Amino acid sequence: MIRPGIGLALLCAASAAPLAAQDSRPCDVVITGVTRNGVSTRFTSVTDASGRRTTYVGGVVDATCEGQGNRLLADSAEHFADRGLLILYHNVQYSEARVTMTSDKMTYYTIEERLIAEGNVQGRTSSGTRFNGPRMEYSRAKPGLRAQPSWVAVGRPFVRMSPSETGAASGTDADSTDLTADRVLSVNDSLVWASGRVVVDRADMRATADSATVDNGIEFIRLLRDPRIVGKGERTFTLEGTVIDVWSKDRQLERVVAADSGVAVSDSLTLRSDTVDLRFAEQMIQRVFAWGTRATAVGQGQEIQSDSMDVRMPRQRLEALHATGSAVALSVVDSQRVDSNERDWIAGDRLVAQFETVRDSTLGRDETRMREVVATGAARAFYQLPPSGGGRGSPNLSYNRGRSILVRFDSGEVSSVTVSEQASGIYLEPAAADTSAAARAREKRP
Repeated sequence: MIRPGIGLALLCAASAAPLAAQDSRPCDVVITGVTRNGVSTRFTSVTDASGRRTTYVGGVVDATCEGQGNRLLADSAEHFADRGLLILYHNVQYSEARVTMTSDKMTYYTIEERLIAEGNVQGRTSSGTRFNGPRMEYSRAKPGLRAQPSWVAVGRPFVRMSPSETGAASGTDADSTDLTADRVLSVNDSLVWASGRVVVDRADMRATADSATVDNGIEFIRLLRDPRIVGKGERTFTLEGTVIDVWSKDRQLERVVAADSGVAVSDSLTLRSDTVDLRFAEQMIQRVFAWGTRATAVGQGQEIQSDSMDVRMPRQRLEALHATGSAVALSVVDSQRVDSNERDWIAGDRLVAQFETVRDSTLGRDETRMREVVATGAARAFYQLPPSGGGRGSPNLSYNRGRSILVRFDSGEVSSVTVSEQASGIYLEPAAADTSAAARAREKRP
């Protein structure tokens, strides 16, 4: 429908039917003749032999679907009314209550209520999502056609999801989630699916994967295929796995779970297991759970293995580790005092290790050391102690068994071993070398 000379405000005022009722009607395109900056709308209509009419519009294009609250502006357009097709060229703008878009070209399939924007596409939704890229397809919500609006963008679009139209409350985008991928699909501006070299960037983390699902309503993200998360807080961390699930509150991490070959790395601990579950507060890890296949925690000079683990890390500093199920802790001996390639170990049904963070003045950094470890349930311990005479040499060997074994450390070295209930053990010192003349003579015998 073409209405030269009728202003858009007058056209909208003439619509008295309720919006819900009007939305159910097919789009009746109205192109209004206007004059803007000295340029007026020009119309040319052509009717073919079958009676189908095509309207060419130049100068200024100002179009709407009558009574549906949307508007399209452009420099020129082609309207194929019988086919339900409107093509707009140059400086194209589309707006409705839910979304606004600009592009170089836009194709509007009015029967399907589907718009395809191409070339320098930029847009914003009413919930604060912004996007740009080379191509975007937008499907409008329409009673009897589709209940929710959706859009899909290809060509590696950039999407910024904010909790409000203006971004963060402070006027910045500090609480936004940035998403870049080869292809992005959004439904109702709440559920988002991304595929192909996905990058999710926030103030507290950066995540990469081959595909991702984002639920803005409950602040949930699932990452698939080579997913990896890097924390951006005061103390950084990385997490890898086959599948990673992320839960947040107010755009800050609350929980991150890596399933199938999970690996979490912080400055004080590397933890591997089938499932690694990180809990956060103030953008730092506070607690870690690991279970599934054999869990392995590696710190500075120590390694702990068990069927499951509960790691306490207030403000991301290793404080305590509870290991359950065939637990064993291994530690490296002091190579400057002990000549041995073996590692010390303590094992039991359950281990509880306590740690301390100390400043290494030589290296100029903090180090996490085991302060004590307790093994319970069929406890065993094997430790190699420096030679009694001082200096470097073969170690003294200590092996103990009991219901409970407590080992304390001082500056990373064993200071005491306490065995409780059903205690037994053995302590061995290396035999002194025989340097007598007889011994030397024996060595020379053929």
